[in-house]
Amino acid sequence: MPLQQLAVRSCRSIARIMSSAALLMCVSSVAAQTSADGSSPRAIHAVSAAGLASAMSYCIARHGPLRQGSEAADCYARSRAILAASALRQRAAEVDARCADPAAFNDCLTPEIGRLVYELNDRFVAAGL
Repeated sequence: MPLQQLAVRSCRSIARIMSSAALLMCVSSVAAQTSADGSSPRAIHAVSAAGLASAMSYCIARHGPLRQGSEAADCYARSRAILAASALRQRAAEVDARCADPAAFNDCLTPEIGRLVYELNDRFVAAGL
């Protein structure tokens, strides 16, 4: 692949990853402002978005554009199965317990989401995605 095409592809991948990060920041902000009624953990939106963004970013970076029938689409479908088995609702409840102070929720949430993303990427690698 010519160097210019590789550079364009890398820039597009970085842009997708950055847009995923911006989405996570918005979702975590909404999660911090949402009062829990006991039915869902406060961090459920941030944890779920982080899981989906991790799966999408991993598969796009590894296999190229996420298009129907592509290797990236197959990777994404398999990664969604890993997410389903990851008990993200339970993980969100654990994050809520560790980040109980509403005034510090976002500061506490950020490293929790970071650890989740690294853990999920390790699972994707272990599954051979």
